[in-house]
Amino acid sequence: MLLIAAVCGQNEKRSLLKKRKVEVNYRQEEKKILDTVMGPKVYDARIRPSGVNATDAATFVTVNIFVRSFSKIDDVKMEYSFQITMRQSWMDQRLQYENILMQKKIPDHRIRYLTMTDASRVWMPDTFFRNEKIGAFHTILQPNLYIRIFPDGTVLYSIRVSLTCACSMHLALFPLDEQTCHLFVASYGWTK
Repeated sequence: MLLIAAVCGQNEKRSLLKKRKVEVNYRQEEKKILDTVMGPKVYDARIRPSGVNATDAATFVTVNIFVRSFSKIDDVKMEYSFQITMRQSWMDQRLQYENILMQKKIPDHRIRYLTMTDASRVWMPDTFFRNEKIGAFHTILQPNLYIRIFPDGTVLYSIRVSLTCACSMHLALFPLDEQTCHLFVASYGWTK
């Protein structure tokens, strides 16, 4: 009877060891993938990604803005203040890692994207607000931003910003007037 319990105990230990070996630390796998695609000999954040079909054409950057709140509309200074979440998305083929996921047989639902908070490690568009008077990034406790890199090389950059922007108001019908204030977004160095 004692011999049977000892054998069963050893079999349970073996099956537990087998289960432990099968478990994958996906956070560690994410780090390995980042190190592979963003290593110093592989990726240079100073170089703009290639354009469509790996040409030297423009890098298309899609901008999406979610207005979180309006804090002030000033008809005397002709400006308005508000807070936004700005998202920019572009393709950087140098950051593709679909093949790594397939080689390591990592299921699609386990690593949907890689998340970073250090914007200096990735090429960033030189976006600015043309009618900005005052702007501030939110950095209390931690910078309010993230970068997601998807397996196909798509990069999503999201950041929270507070802005005060100029708005040329036409006040001839004041106080019964209606105003349209624009937010002009542009590239600082690439005009075409």
